[in-house]
Amino acid sequence: MISVAVGLVVLVIIITVPAVLLTKKSGSSTSPPSFSTGGDMLDFLIQSGDISKRDGLLATWVHRANSKEEMNKALASGVMILESDVTLEGYGTPNVKPIPIMAHPPNVYSDNTLDQWLDAVLASRKAMKLDFKALGSVGLSLDLLSKKNSSRGINRPVWLNADILPGPNAGFLPVINGTRFLQLIDEKFPDVTLSPGWKVVYIPPPLTRTYTKSMVEDMYDMIKNVTQRVTFPVHALLARSGWQHISWLLSQSPRFTLTLWQGSTDPTLNDLLFVRDNTHPARVYYDIYEPTLSAFKEAVANQGHLRRFYPGGDLMDFLYPSHTSDTSFQSTVTQRDSLAVRWFTVTGLTSLLAQLSDGAGGMLVVRVTSDSNQPGVPVVEASGKSSEVLTLQDVLHLLGQRADARWGVHLLIHTQQLLEASLKLLHSAYSREELYRPIWISMEGLQSTDNAKEFVSAVETLFPYVTLVLTEQNWPPLIPAAVTGLSQRVALHLNTASLPGEQEALNSLMETMDRYDLIVEEDTKSNAEPLAVFKGLMTQSTVKANTHLYVISDQS
Repeated sequence: MISVAVGLVVLVIIITVPAVLLTKKSGSSTSPPSFSTGGDMLDFLIQSGDISKRDGLLATWVHRANSKEEMNKALASGVMILESDVTLEGYGTPNVKPIPIMAHPPNVYSDNTLDQWLDAVLASRKAMKLDFKALGSVGLSLDLLSKKNSSRGINRPVWLNADILPGPNAGFLPVINGTRFLQLIDEKFPDVTLSPGWKVVYIPPPLTRTYTKSMVEDMYDMIKNVTQRVTFPVHALLARSGWQHISWLLSQSPRFTLTLWQGSTDPTLNDLLFVRDNTHPARVYYDIYEPTLSAFKEAVANQGHLRRFYPGGDLMDFLYPSHTSDTSFQSTVTQRDSLAVRWFTVTGLTSLLAQLSDGAGGMLVVRVTSDSNQPGVPVVEASGKSSEVLTLQDVLHLLGQRADARWGVHLLIHTQQLLEASLKLLHSAYSREELYRPIWISMEGLQSTDNAKEFVSAVETLFPYVTLVLTEQNWPPLIPAAVTGLSQRVALHLNTASLPGEQEALNSLMETMDRYDLIVEEDTKSNAEPLAVFKGLMTQSTVKANTHLYVISDQS
């Protein structure tokens, strides 16, 4: 009897254990892990096993998965995110109905409702992005999302997109009311990622227009108080030309990302690599078509490719890249210490070549003047005393040949005429893909309101991809109004004598660095204590800043 009982127990265990395991396995497929609808897309894709690291380039997309046929094809594929369009049945006709359907204009009828689409997608582990084409469909769709989330759990990121502002070449086209779009989301289903975009019409060169300062500022004003994650859809062919504004927008919050998208015209690899080389991998998604996408991924995987650094970018990021895994560059500066950056004044060809051969890197100071033999031509000051005059064009040409040399360039320009000539040379070098390094520009006499306006106007018109430097002799510095609202980086150049000595004033100087880089030129004849105290305050600060303190010593 005992042996029979033991046999029965063993038999029960043999039957029960596989059944329990099977039940757990089966349950895991119908009950996916909990995930917030407002959660990070990359975190979700890692949890799902689709990607192994936080890199927006690894996320894959399918467009216009609207009809049941296209939806099912997408669900059966290896893509990770379905992007589909939502409108109202019969939208714009007398037969319009309050039923959200999946259709892209001009189509206003479909064999697929949003209700059906959600059921099919939620049976998979794909993520979703809904692109609203009619404001009337937004509230009804949010009600559906809320209902699905309550009844079965969505358990994946939900991105909600709408073109809420006119963008490049599209001022005449209607957009979704952005205020109402955001209000409805907050009222009905706020736990999402917002994807507020600009209506864009791409026109090829030479008539191409890009994102402007006002377009980007209008967008920021619209969403600056939201608490959700935000990803801004940016046309891939226009991102680079509008980068001084787009990068400013991205820098306003760690919750912000970009989603590069394309129309019928493929972006070039240079367009895509430029964005990649100037952003953290987790801050940009690439909704790009094949075969361009595969070629782009291959180029990114080539660690030896030239970094297409934005000339108006952060000097410290150029010297010590934070967006790449490149560790080949070793310098005397460790842990991104801006106080140890080397500054070297170029006086001629020999001195320039010597520094370009030096692997340490830093900032080349080039004083731009004119030569009586070449009126109006920007030349390097003092370069003709012991050898042939070195022109700014010569300098830029040599820098273009030595793209691997980790030197930024600070141009100190004497006159407005030379400024305009220098900016044109910079534009030409940049157009030839020969200017991927930080460019700083300063000019004498910018304390005058009219001079500052003329200076800023020339930069904005001829070559805006720079850091502007204001030389100040007194404290507190008088920042021209023409400079305060710029998207570009701005640096203040002080000398030791102009540094305040009082603790309160030094604290005020620290606050100034919330907005501006600071360059202090040491003067051995002045009291060194204020600079020493200020360095100490900088060292003790625990605030992670995007600006830096640089010191130019007598030995530079």
